[in-house]
Amino acid sequence: MNLGLRHLSTRKRARHWLDYLMYAIAMATPLVLLPQVLQLFADKTAAGLSIETWFLLGCLNFFWILYGLVHREPPIYIGNFLVGILNFTIVYGIFLYR
Repeated sequence: MNLGLRHLSTRKRARHWLDYLMYAIAMATPLVLLPQVLQLFADKTAAGLSIETWFLLGCLNFFWILYGLVHREPPIYIGNFLVGILNFTIVYGIFLYR
């Protein structure tokens, strides 16, 4: 019986650790797109960028935001909101510099 309680305690600790990891990943993910955004606006060229791909990625973020809100998971909705902004910023840049 004691072994079962220890197992649950370990599982709760792992979930708690994973929750904090996902918060960090949610905040770091937009940083991955930032160099693309900065390069697009610094070089003022959209060569090699697909407007369809970036637009669809931005639209898909909406569903992840909705999912995160329904499940009350801040890492999901905050991270995808930030990534969505960057995706649509790239779409805007492609329109400007096409």
